[in-house]
Amino acid sequence: MEEVYWNSFIQKGIELGEAQGEARGELKGRIQDILTYLRVRFGEVPDRIVAALNRRTDPIALESLVVLTAQCDSLEEFADAL
Repeated sequence: MEEVYWNSFIQKGIELGEAQGEARGELKGRIQDILTYLRVRFGEVPDRIVAALNRRTDPIALESLVVLTAQCDSLEEFADAL
């Protein structure tokens, strides 16, 4: 019985780790998309904007930034909204 418990415990830990890894991967992918959009529209993106984006961990906030990327008129406008 104890072995079944440990196997279940280990499996849950693996699943949690995989879910966390997927979430981090999605965030990083979204950030890379935002940076790509900004580069296409405005050229080189300053390091301060890249750093500010890399500190973001809220997927809903990143979704809003994707929309802003499409609507803003300049990198300064985007940076101000960060």
